[in-house]
Amino acid sequence: MPPTRSRRSPGSVSSSPEACPPCCVAGASPTARRRAPLPSVVLTVLSLLGLFSAAVGEFQGGPLGAPQPLTNGPPQPSDNGLPSRPALEMGEPRRRWRGGPAKAGERPNRPKLTKMRCKSEDWAKKVPLFVMLPLDTVHPENNTLNQPDLLRERLVELKRAGCEGVMADIWWGIVEQKGPLMYDWSGYDELVSMVADVGLKLQAVMSFHQCGGNVGDECTVTLPPWVLRVGESNHEVWYTDMDRNRNTEYISLGADHARVFYGRTPLEMYRDLMQSFADRYLHFIPDVIIEAQIGLGPAGEMRYPSYPLKHWSFPGTGQFQCYDKYMRKDLIQTAIKCGKPDLGLVWPPHPDDVGVYSWAPEHTTFFRDGGIWETPEADFFLKWYSSALIRHGEEVLKHAVNVFKGTNILLAAKVAGIHWQAATNSHAAEVTAGYYRTVNRDGYGPIAQMFARQGVMFDFTCLEMSNSEIPEWARSRPADLVQLVKLKTAEKRCLMAGENALPRHDRKGYEKMQEACLSGGKSIASFTYLRLGHDLMDDGPNWMEFTRFAAEMAHCKVLPTWSAPPPVRQSRRAGSHAPPLVFHHHEDGDSPVYFGGRQIMGPGVRRTITEPDLDAWEAAKQRRQKSVQGELGTGVQVRECVSERVSE
Repeated sequence: MPPTRSRRSPGSVSSSPEACPPCCVAGASPTARRRAPLPSVVLTVLSLLGLFSAAVGEFQGGPLGAPQPLTNGPPQPSDNGLPSRPALEMGEPRRRWRGGPAKAGERPNRPKLTKMRCKSEDWAKKVPLFVMLPLDTVHPENNTLNQPDLLRERLVELKRAGCEGVMADIWWGIVEQKGPLMYDWSGYDELVSMVADVGLKLQAVMSFHQCGGNVGDECTVTLPPWVLRVGESNHEVWYTDMDRNRNTEYISLGADHARVFYGRTPLEMYRDLMQSFADRYLHFIPDVIIEAQIGLGPAGEMRYPSYPLKHWSFPGTGQFQCYDKYMRKDLIQTAIKCGKPDLGLVWPPHPDDVGVYSWAPEHTTFFRDGGIWETPEADFFLKWYSSALIRHGEEVLKHAVNVFKGTNILLAAKVAGIHWQAATNSHAAEVTAGYYRTVNRDGYGPIAQMFARQGVMFDFTCLEMSNSEIPEWARSRPADLVQLVKLKTAEKRCLMAGENALPRHDRKGYEKMQEACLSGGKSIASFTYLRLGHDLMDDGPNWMEFTRFAAEMAHCKVLPTWSAPPPVRQSRRAGSHAPPLVFHHHEDGDSPVYFGGRQIMGPGVRRTITEPDLDAWEAAKQRRQKSVQGELGTGVQVRECVSERVSE
């Protein structure tokens, strides 16, 4: 009789009747063999295996049981030519890795997943939209909210339009104005509570700079008075140009380690403010406060103040800001370490070679084609100038990473979009600002690499501009610059966010923002629109275009038809999921366009809103304001019953 296979161990061969169950022995009938139950041990083992498989997830092994790590790239071919497991798409839940059997005495080598904030492949296509709040949202004198009722109404409108949240400046000059380590968060307590009540998210900007002196600054918020008093006695703590003009907008990076501010260094002052903020709003992080943008220079951008408005006019080259004693000392020490001590004594360049702030590159000996900037000595100086800026940014960001460690908040830093003179060989405006980019050199890759090393998002400006909108004599290339930065951040595996540098309310500007955010097959992490104000909220066509832009960012496509959101009372009466009531067609100029229940464009109607329409818009605005004050005045969003609304 041939040997029989045992049910206890499939694949093994038994040669003795003692090794087989009774139903398999010779002489047992076929019916007995079919009806005989499995041993209890086998049933127990199978039950445990089933429970274990259900607990850890679906088994997904590679061909022939080979281990297949969880990846986000394209499927990789295996050794036998068959494709491995499919790539993980965005939105698909991550499964625990389960490979084939490991060798005896070895643990499976499970792959480590890189954090999402550092992987450019994981960018979602939907771009969250944020809106910058006014610079004077918190009053600089009394540390209270400016027009809180109006602000609440506008936040509600932004929420209904589909915005993810808002961005607000946390001014150092307001919070710590009373004295060193004397923090007053009263105004920002009101702001954070209001944003949370409305249901929005908050991007908090750690603004260690002065407000005033830059394009778009509508108010003045100086550095803390006690910091300015130290600067009055020690002028060397400020950035200084070749004419010895002091810039009090931001403390010079050369003084980062100078313990002259009542026993603290600037780096320690920045760290202490961030620590106080993290401790104060710990319960709002990261559910409400989802991002902290760290200010690294003037206007909150990581750059030198090379083009202050009181000295500079567009599109001038600017000037180097390294003539204070701390920067000069660092240059000399760097030259000695490089074995070139003479360079530390003869550089920075002579004022006659660079010219004044508003000169064009071809008018200077330094920046013209074939000028001094192409010499080895100038290369040494420009490398030091840019590396000092990157070193300053990394030191501040290291403190930020340590302060916010464990809070799951997203850290970011802003880089200026200096687009003028970008079509020249020397890129003079970028070079004086600290970005050593020329026709033969990349200036943004090292910055993106430093941000990726610290796990910080790269925030860039001027996403609303196109090359053709700016006069040719400015040699400006903003669209090309944005694409270059997107390329460099992707190469360095660094997340990128964007902003518009100047307010735009026209359709062309919104289309350019959307193109910059979604082009190249990769979407940026978020976009922040500049800025919330009367021009955006109190103008009917402007608000209609913005709500359309918000919907397009959410759906990642241009919407040929769009409807303006109904008023607050109408929306609440119809329910939170009420469909749009009227459609606006923007592609065909002959089609009728309705806004607020009135036809404003189409056959027989002028393309500008007439006075009666403006009056109707203002009346509707007043009704919305009264409705919001009555329903949300207590700070708690009240849920209204649809039936009660209908009965009213």
